[in-house]
Amino acid sequence: MSAYANTPQRPLPEQSGSAAERYRIKGWVWPLQQQIAAIVLVAILILAAAIQLWNYRTFMNAEIERTHENHLMIAQNVSLSLSRYVTDAARVFVHAAIEVSNNNSPATQDTLLSLLESLNIDGMVLLAPFTANAPPPNRLGKDLPLPEQVVLDDLRAGTNATLGGVQISGLQRIGDNKYFILGYELADQRLVIGYMKTDYIKLVQRAIAFGEFGHSAIFDQFGRAIAHPSPRVEENMVDASGISAVRRMLNRETGVEMFFSPPMQMDMIAGITFVPETGWPVMVPQPIYELSDAVNVSLSKSYLLVMAMAALLGGAGWAVSRRLARPVQNFTEISRKISDGDYTVNLPDEERSSAEMWQLNESLKTMIHRMRSSNNKLREALRLEEEENKRKSDFMVIVGHELRTPLSGVVGMLTVCCEQKDDVDRDHYLDVAWSSAKELSALVDHMVDYAEGTTESIRLNSTTFDIEAGMRDMEVLYGNLVRKAGLEFHRTGLGDGSTQIVSDPVRLSQMIAKIMENAMKFTKEGRITLHSEIFQQDDRKWLKVAISDTGIGIDEGQLERIFLPFAQVDSSFTRSYRGMGLGLSIAQAIVNKLGGRITCASKLHEGTRVEIWTPIELA
Repeated sequence: MSAYANTPQRPLPEQSGSAAERYRIKGWVWPLQQQIAAIVLVAILILAAAIQLWNYRTFMNAEIERTHENHLMIAQNVSLSLSRYVTDAARVFVHAAIEVSNNNSPATQDTLLSLLESLNIDGMVLLAPFTANAPPPNRLGKDLPLPEQVVLDDLRAGTNATLGGVQISGLQRIGDNKYFILGYELADQRLVIGYMKTDYIKLVQRAIAFGEFGHSAIFDQFGRAIAHPSPRVEENMVDASGISAVRRMLNRETGVEMFFSPPMQMDMIAGITFVPETGWPVMVPQPIYELSDAVNVSLSKSYLLVMAMAALLGGAGWAVSRRLARPVQNFTEISRKISDGDYTVNLPDEERSSAEMWQLNESLKTMIHRMRSSNNKLREALRLEEEENKRKSDFMVIVGHELRTPLSGVVGMLTVCCEQKDDVDRDHYLDVAWSSAKELSALVDHMVDYAEGTTESIRLNSTTFDIEAGMRDMEVLYGNLVRKAGLEFHRTGLGDGSTQIVSDPVRLSQMIAKIMENAMKFTKEGRITLHSEIFQQDDRKWLKVAISDTGIGIDEGQLERIFLPFAQVDSSFTRSYRGMGLGLSIAQAIVNKLGGRITCASKLHEGTRVEIWTPIELA
């Protein structure tokens, strides 16, 4: 069978002719004026942000350097105060220990007790050397429990010589209070211990407070909190030796440290040092965000200045972009009119917005002048060509109709002569003449049908008829022709009852005839099947007619050509199959006129299937 092509399942929608629709701007495309203004504003903001970031880093570094100096100086002052305090307390404690060991008069003990209490030392205990017959302790001041033996042993074995032989233990909880235990060993190996409270240390710590969370913190020589702004940390003597800053101070380092504070849950910056006589860590930390806030306060005025400058320059950019965009908008509108075929547009005599716009205006003037001239010539040429094509088509239609009359007479007379079989040679000649006349008649029919299709002169005459009766007629007509050609013919679907539809029966028969003739021409053996059915799709009733054959088929690469006029699979000058190649082109023109579609599927050497879909109405 001749080549077929797969056509779209639905007719393609007509392209809108509205200029507004063709040139509709998508929502995400900004006008030029807005783009220029936005670019200027964004550039200003980016520059301002870069400057502010640079200022912020500069000011922040300066603030950190200032904090380094201030916090370290404060920590060193706190360390100095505590150093003087423990030195004075140690000297007084040594003096009181010696005096008490030599003189037990009540007046002397009262004086020494008052002196000790002024330095937050609640009491003193003289412990005899550890022997089996050791006398009971001699107490001065409050009657406080003795610390654990391990503490006493550490005080006896102490080697701290910076406080005149006084040893200081880590922070101890004695009863309901917390004390440092002072230890001093007399010449007779008696150990004098004193209970030094943390009141003065807390007083010094409380005196250092700045910002919202800036403070000082003091720890004992083991990293346990002595005085801290967090009551929980201070009360529980929380061990802070795991914090990097505290570890550095325990190693007797002085400097500045940035670290994360678990109690405060903040990143901190702190000046760190220690008390030389006791090894107590002393830090003065402050949250880093407070430094950042201070910098932002300093930069707040510059933020306002940047915003004011951005608004001012953005407005200037808007005005400049408006001046630049106005001629572009005008030229865009003119271009739209030109693309719609309107060459009557008038451009301004001169465009003074810029040198580039002036050149564009002059170029458009020249282009429009040339296009007007070319358009007039083209329209005249198209008019002449259209008239010539109409004359050719009219000539083909007229000649076709004129040829049909004598051809009908020739075919009729030849038919009569063929029925009178007397002379064998004459009968042979008449058969040849009759066959040639029939072929010529078919060619004339194709020529007339094609001429009507190309000139849009196909007329539809919709009427009510019995489609099943039409399918039976097709079976009678083409069934005999197919069987005479030595092929099998099958009809399926419609044809065994009566179904009334509204359509053009002549055009439907014409389409089916074209496809059937093609199938018979290109099928040498096998069968041809005619199938028809009515179904509903997309809220419409459709008549589907499918014609299948077992003919030569066609390669997929040739399917694009088969609905072209005068096209066959074998397009050489000496084709194997006679005919003008108009059958499928005419069938497609008719089905398009009916508002339907025609599709084709084929495989080389296996056959072809053509489907015709036409919309109908049930009567």
